[in-house]
Amino acid sequence: MDEVPLNFDHLIDRSGHAEYELNLTGLDLAHTLESIRRMIDRQRRRRGTRSVLIRLDPPVPGQGITLFRPVGQHLVELLKQGLIAKVKPYADQECTGFVIHLPSGKATDEETGPEEVTTH
Repeated sequence: MDEVPLNFDHLIDRSGHAEYELNLTGLDLAHTLESIRRMIDRQRRRRGTRSVLIRLDPPVPGQGITLFRPVGQHLVELLKQGLIAKVKPYADQECTGFVIHLPSGKATDEETGPEEVTTH
């Protein structure tokens, strides 16, 4: 019986189409995760949804581990927490990364109330 090789191409976004881009090439893991945390935090204060292409350095033969796996695991955790609506791996010839969809922020003016004004 001939085995048909598995084809996972439909799981990878090759278009890179997103409303915004977060270029994290050249960063180490700590700075990469901090940049993602800040982006998520800013989105929590916005009303609209948005898609973001997160660019990471491509794998280089002989250079060892890339950030793709740990960043992907981090994004899956954010997905479980509801801070990301959708995540899909991205790849082209220049870089790897992810296309994510961020949900509309939870904090609105009505929920947070007016800012306090302090007078002296």
